[in-house]
Amino acid sequence: MFEYSHRNAESLFDFVRLFDYVEDLVFLMGVYGDQVIYEYINQSAKNLTALSDDVIGRSVSEVVKDKAEAAALNGQYLDVALTKKSIHFTHTINNGTDLYTGDTTLYPLLDTDGECRFILGIVKDVTEKYMLEQKLRETEEVFRIITENTMDVIRIIDTNGIIQYSSPSSETISGYDAEYYKGKHFTEVIHDGDCERVKEQFELLITEKKAAVVEIRHLHRDGHCIWKEVVATPILENGQVKSVVTSSRDITERIEYKEKLSKMAFYDYLSGLPNRRLLDDRLEMAIHLAERTEKKVGLLFLDGRDFKSINDQFGHEMGDEVIKTVAGILEGCVRKVDTVGRLGGDEFVVILPDITHEENVFEISTRIASAFNDPITVKGNELSFTLDIGVAIYPTHADQKKLLINCADQALYEAKKYKDAVFKVYDLELS
Repeated sequence: MFEYSHRNAESLFDFVRLFDYVEDLVFLMGVYGDQVIYEYINQSAKNLTALSDDVIGRSVSEVVKDKAEAAALNGQYLDVALTKKSIHFTHTINNGTDLYTGDTTLYPLLDTDGECRFILGIVKDVTEKYMLEQKLRETEEVFRIITENTMDVIRIIDTNGIIQYSSPSSETISGYDAEYYKGKHFTEVIHDGDCERVKEQFELLITEKKAAVVEIRHLHRDGHCIWKEVVATPILENGQVKSVVTSSRDITERIEYKEKLSKMAFYDYLSGLPNRRLLDDRLEMAIHLAERTEKKVGLLFLDGRDFKSINDQFGHEMGDEVIKTVAGILEGCVRKVDTVGRLGGDEFVVILPDITHEENVFEISTRIASAFNDPITVKGNELSFTLDIGVAIYPTHADQKKLLINCADQALYEAKKYKDAVFKVYDLELS
């Protein structure tokens, strides 16, 4: 409950003027006997209702043309003043041209004597949501999800980063009520990994006096993090930033979908290994590193034998499981800095960066070949699966990425000529 004294009533007006920077409609009403007077309306209220500052000092009965509507609205304000409890209702807003649906909450503002002399009205334009509700009344759960996921959280933060105010919707988004945030530094409620980045953005906003948009991980009461998009706007007074108003919304689903798309673009859907596109980037990076450090890069092309017979005998579902199993075995044969990828079918690639001695490449190649000497177990079945391996080394065999790939491919072709599966190192005499 917001309390004020007769002496700091001016601070109350300073406080509500901050709402000029939010999208919701905000009204500050004064209670005078059985009449309620307009003391302040924000810019959003002026835009949507077609009211102007001319209404300041006039009563609801004078401003609202429809007498029945005026009496009902005045009565609701007086009920709040009498009971000293907030109320919430939905009503139609007529600006003379269009009709809007307003989701309204009236909050009593008590002075230090416990009297309600002012009422804060916050109206959210929910016209679109209301129309959806009308269409989807039989699907209440769907509408609940829509409304909850589009609820913004409004905060006021001072120039030291201390949260002065948090809107009631905080509890819906994060599990904590609005009072929990008051007095905390904004970094206390976000993920540690985002703190430095967001602090830098905040300081830049204060310095440049320009709005900023950031994506952060916000701590939820349950212990997990939710992704939020935060729009931060500086509030200026005499050319200096007095405070910052933030409006944030839950974008967790959007971030998760974005990450899923990113993974689909760079990783093989079946094995989870890097795909051709990511392999190309990794190889290029490995070569650039080798150029600077005067080290080597090993490139292995691998191709299975008789994979088609497994598909024919056991079916494609078993074939998919074989690919997953082989991927796991290959990852277990290499170092953490190495990359195992899949080109498709039973074709794999291994990139070995930061190689000091060529023998290291041969050791890993031998380890991979040995891993398939015995049958592999897939879903309780023992299956014979062997790999041909072609090996090329940068810069011994080629000093360019495309040429190195050709060398590894040529070495694989030579390996396939042998009856037993082996690894074959590129022979410069074949070029």
